[in-house]
Formats: sequence, C-alpha cells, structure tokens
Amino acid sequence: MVLVIFAETLLTNYAKFFEIDNASKGADAIICLSGGKQTRIPKTVELWNLGYSDKVFLTDEKKRNSEFRYLEISNLQFAKEVSRIKNIDIPWEVIPNRDGGTTSTFDEAVDVLSFARLRNWKRIIIVTDFFHTRRALHTFGKVFEESGISVQVAGVGNDIFNAHNWWESDSGILAYFSETIKFPVYLFWNVEPSLVENH
Repeated sequence: MVLVIFAETLLTNYAKFFEIDNASKGADAIICLSGGKQTRIPKTVELWNLGYSDKVFLTDEKKRNSEFRYLEISNLQFAKEVSRIKNIDIPWEVIPNRDGGTTSTFDEAVDVLSFARLRNWKRIIIVTDFFHTRRALHTFGKVFEESGISVQVAGVGNDIFNAHNWWESDSGILAYFSETIKFPVYLFWNVEPSLVENH
C-alpha cells in the first residue's frame, strides 16, 4: 500500500513538472495553439469571455493529408461552431503561415512573433493542453527572447486524463512520455528541430 501511494505521488509530481498556468487579464491577444482544438478552443473562449483579452487568434496547422482535407473541419470552423453553441460572438482570426501551415510549436512561435511585432503587442497568452504548457512556454520564450513581448500560458485539461491519473490511460501515457522526449530536444535547440514535427 505504501509503495502504491509513493508511486502515485511520484507519477503525479512527474506530470506536474510539465504544467504551467500563469495567464493574467489584460493581454493584447489570446493565441490558441493547434493540435487539440477540442480542448484548447473552448478554453480560449472561456478566457475571452472572462476578459483576459478582447482579441483571439488561432494558429494555422498543416493538414496531415491534403487530398482529404475537405473532410476535416478546420480550427476556425470549429472555433466558430463552439462560439455559436455558447451563443458568444467572438472575433476569431487565423495567424497566417507561409508554408501551408505549422508543423511544430517552434513554427507557431515564429508565426506569432511576426504577427505580434506588426501589431506592437506587449503581452500575449498562449493556450494549450496542460501537459504541453512548459515546453510551449519555453519555446515561445526562446523565439520571443529579444522581442520585448511577454508570453504567458494558460493550460487546459481533458476528460480522459490529468496529472493525478495519466498512467491509467494510453492517451495519458503517450502525452506525458512524449513530453519526456520532446522537452529536452526543445531545451537544447534554438531553432525548429527537424526530428520534431508535431505538437
């Protein structure tokens, strides 16, 4: 029994290492990162509705199969539908990408920085899943390092796993073990690592 309690505490603390949530009201924009629209977009709606910023943006994710892309609902379509269901009129915009969509968090950070500079933003909030928050914030911090623009992160959970039970589901194990590999890679690279091409 003691071993079980110790193991659960250890595994929970391990997961919490990857989680940061430091968003505060008054940002110039809220940026919803691609890769998990079912969780990240509703969280972005919540933050907008609570007054964290009056501007909301989506990053432009590259389609995994261009031949059948018409069968998949886009981030923007999904965001507009969530807003409609919640009866909230939100001015969604997409941050453009020159290469047909982003393939990594580094990509997103570069796109957002270019966009933010044109608008003279001083502080932004990025929205992503809790398990991705530390790596996302670190990546944006590297890209934004000399920009004078502050970056905060808002984490969002899901209905399948969290830091207290992630080892009980395949998706939880995959999420946190994936971060175990990706975070050190992003820690030591200052540009997009070619061996990491998803979120």
